[in-house]
Amino acid sequence: MDALSLLNFKHSVSSDPSNLLSGWTYGSSSTFCSWHGVTCGGGGRGNGRVVSLNVTGLRGGELASSIGELSELRVLSIPENIFFGEIPLSLMNLRGLEVLELQGNNFSGNVSLQMSYFESLKLVNLSGNAFSGSIPNGFIFSKNMKIVDLSDNQFSGSIPVNDSVGCDSLRHLKLSHNFLTGEIPPQFGKCRNLRTLLVDGNILEGKMPLEIGLAVELRVLDVSRNSLTGRIPKLLVLSLSSLEILWAPRANLGGRLPVEWTDSSCSLRILNLAENYVTGVVPASLGMCRNLTFLDLSSNNLAGYLALDQLRVSCMMYFNVSRNNISGVLPDFRKETCPSSNAFAALEHVFLESEGLNDKYYNVRVLRFQENAFVGLGFEETSVVIHDFSWNSFVGSLPLFIIGDNHFTANRNVSYMLSLNNNKFHGTLPYQLVSNCNELKTLSVNISVNQLYGQISQALFLNCQQLIDFDAAYNQIDGSIVPDIGHLALLRRLDLTENKLSGALLNQLGNLQNMKWLLLGGNNLTGEIPYQLGRLTSLVVLNLSHNSLIGTIPETLSNTTSLETMLLDHNNLSGEIPLYVAAFSNLVQLDVSFNNLSGHIPRLQHPIDCDSFKGNKYLHSCPDPYFDSPAPTPVPIADNNSESRRKRKKTRTVVIVVAAFASAALCALLVTVLVICFRRRKMTRRSSIRRREVVTFQAVPIELSYDSVVRAAGNFSIRYLIGAGGFGSTYKAELFPGFFVAIKRLLIGKFQGIQQFETEIRTLGRIRHKNLVTLIGYYVGKSEMLLIYNYLSGGNLEAFIHSRSGKNVQWPVIYKIAKGIASALAYLHYSCVPRIVHRDIKPSNILLDENFNAYLSDFGLARLLEVSETHATTDVAGTFGYVAPEYATTCRVSDKADVYSYGVVLLELISGRRSLDPSFSNYGNGFNIVPWAELLMTEDRCSELFSSALWESGPREKLLELLKIALTCTEETLSIRPSMKEVLEKLKLLKS
Repeated sequence: MDALSLLNFKHSVSSDPSNLLSGWTYGSSSTFCSWHGVTCGGGGRGNGRVVSLNVTGLRGGELASSIGELSELRVLSIPENIFFGEIPLSLMNLRGLEVLELQGNNFSGNVSLQMSYFESLKLVNLSGNAFSGSIPNGFIFSKNMKIVDLSDNQFSGSIPVNDSVGCDSLRHLKLSHNFLTGEIPPQFGKCRNLRTLLVDGNILEGKMPLEIGLAVELRVLDVSRNSLTGRIPKLLVLSLSSLEILWAPRANLGGRLPVEWTDSSCSLRILNLAENYVTGVVPASLGMCRNLTFLDLSSNNLAGYLALDQLRVSCMMYFNVSRNNISGVLPDFRKETCPSSNAFAALEHVFLESEGLNDKYYNVRVLRFQENAFVGLGFEETSVVIHDFSWNSFVGSLPLFIIGDNHFTANRNVSYMLSLNNNKFHGTLPYQLVSNCNELKTLSVNISVNQLYGQISQALFLNCQQLIDFDAAYNQIDGSIVPDIGHLALLRRLDLTENKLSGALLNQLGNLQNMKWLLLGGNNLTGEIPYQLGRLTSLVVLNLSHNSLIGTIPETLSNTTSLETMLLDHNNLSGEIPLYVAAFSNLVQLDVSFNNLSGHIPRLQHPIDCDSFKGNKYLHSCPDPYFDSPAPTPVPIADNNSESRRKRKKTRTVVIVVAAFASAALCALLVTVLVICFRRRKMTRRSSIRRREVVTFQAVPIELSYDSVVRAAGNFSIRYLIGAGGFGSTYKAELFPGFFVAIKRLLIGKFQGIQQFETEIRTLGRIRHKNLVTLIGYYVGKSEMLLIYNYLSGGNLEAFIHSRSGKNVQWPVIYKIAKGIASALAYLHYSCVPRIVHRDIKPSNILLDENFNAYLSDFGLARLLEVSETHATTDVAGTFGYVAPEYATTCRVSDKADVYSYGVVLLELISGRRSLDPSFSNYGNGFNIVPWAELLMTEDRCSELFSSALWESGPREKLLELLKIALTCTEETLSIRPSMKEVLEKLKLLKS
């Protein structure tokens, strides 16, 4: 009986690439207990019957209803098999089931299981599927249930409770990333043994219930990314003496932090309240939390002074108070006696052991709530210490920083990231910033946008040769670049933009072999560009603009083939633009404007605006239709120019002789290689495809691999390019006759940390809305990341708006586009899980089909970038002209910033004008479209705002209402600016 049930299970499997079930065959029913993944009972009522089925690694199929015939089954564990369909109701026959693990599949539909049939059930893990509907009663509040993980699904409705049953056995509950609404049930306070409560990434509202403070065993609480109200209840936090992790970023919480922390009442190791509305000061009593090694209070409304002497910052592995209004002087750090700082690994180990979760049947990892906050920093093999004081109002001179000895345990590499940028520090640069620098593996320092002056001392670099990132841009540093910088062998980023540096560019810069970002623009540097810079073969960004450099652009820079950005504008450079730039496949930004260059403009692989070449009176006109760039040859670099020429001449002679012999040898070798390749081709094909797999979220006509996708995009030839932006370039590809897609090739330098990247992309892949571009699939490799979207033939809204002169565009089309964009944004802000703030709404990110339906693209990419980069990033997502004023000045992320950008897009749509236009200055309000529109509205000159064809065709009363909506969206006062829900409702009224 059990053998037949298992064979039916096998027959429902679509693919078994690892042959896990190959031993499950007819005629061997007497030995089914030895089949892979099958365990039989050894005695009693389970003798000879299947009690456990544990299989992982299959590739699709449905869960056979015959599973319900295994009546003695206690453990059903089939995670990560890509099974689809619904859970068969026959599972309710498994009355003795204790463990149900279905995580990481593609199951969908409602979960219709009645929990009254599962009195013995202790663990349920349905995470990472596409289940929808409400959570069944009894899943959480059940007599014997210990562990429930329903995260990463599409469950909706409120969290079900059952006062009559209770939850005494419940220890771990994870409901993250669903569509759950309502309030956090106060009944959780009755769960006396609850250790972990994770409800992040939902749409929960209301206040945090005080009753949770009664769950005295609670150790981990995650309410992040919800729409809660009120403050963090003081009694809740202070009464939970066992609480070790409180994770609540973007939870919409306000109020002040409790000040009554004591050594006995605080067990906190991790406290994250970032991106909320917390006010007041950072309480000094937080220093009484002796085990606190992670504190993130960034992006709040905190003010006052920091009591660093009591907060024990040097002991913290992560300390972030950036983007607040904190002021005062930062004193020197003092040496502290600190506890062990390995908070994440230690906590997970303790939980897994104490809860028995290392048992072979229990695959659930309950503490993987945010995993490691440092994923994506490129420090996976390193212990990272981050102290971030940026974007505040600190004054005084730069203090001396000390890292606690607790971070330097045996065999642990420590990297330190220190951010002091965007404050009001003043004075000269110190000789030393970090006292124990030489004990570090690497050091990153950001002191940009302050009021520092004077020269950079040699001692600053000599005292810390572990420096990998040094950013002192936008200060008043003068003098020349010290030669000792050439000893910083690890340095990968040097940013001294917009200072007062003078003197020549040093040859020693060529010694910095790991340099990726060399940013020296906006200074008073003179002389020629050193040919030694050609040694920087890893260089990605080179900015020498706005200096007084002379001479030609060195031929040796042909070796910097990884360059993505080269800014040499506003200098006195002469000669021709080197031909080698035409071979730079990654070069997306080249600016040589306002020099003395001459000759032709090479044909680059990515489109460059002609403004990047203007101001060179002897340069050929742009575009240069008569010039195709020949393939360049890399130029060897020598320390002496004349010696280099002699060597090159001798080398040419040798090369001719060697080439003759090599050609004959190559022919023989080629035959051998072809034979070997032919034999190995079948062997390697399967593993190669597996390594270069394209993951899809929906059915496609053919099986996709990285190679087939790249071929379809013409190897990312410029002929297939349909767009380029801050995240990467987009190419049109025909994967199958008549099946077109858009492939976004991400700039790999922006997105780091493959595991976290894949987690976020899988979340985006589940998002579906009629006005969102559909993410079909993705590819992730070590050197390539691709996103595959459905292709829309109507182009983007920018092209539609600014190339429609002569077209008779009428109200129905305008309304259709405006409503479509609003509908997409309202969904992202209120219905999507996780909720998404786009942060880069502009016409080029809005696509159209042939019927003028609007589709929003690039949603989630700003969030993806945020996850991939350091938590201390100071980049502002968005495009100038569309960025909300409060976001541009405070970098505070809010859905109201999207509303502002939407208003600007509306103004462009109805006026046919660009968001930034010099002609607007004639009205006395700068170049921006918003004050121009406000002025015309105030002076009752609205007819001048609309494109003439649109105004003539009307209906004018509806056009004026749409203008009012646009101007309301662009209100500077956040309280007046509407939500996207409100905007959408106003637009719906316009239709009637």
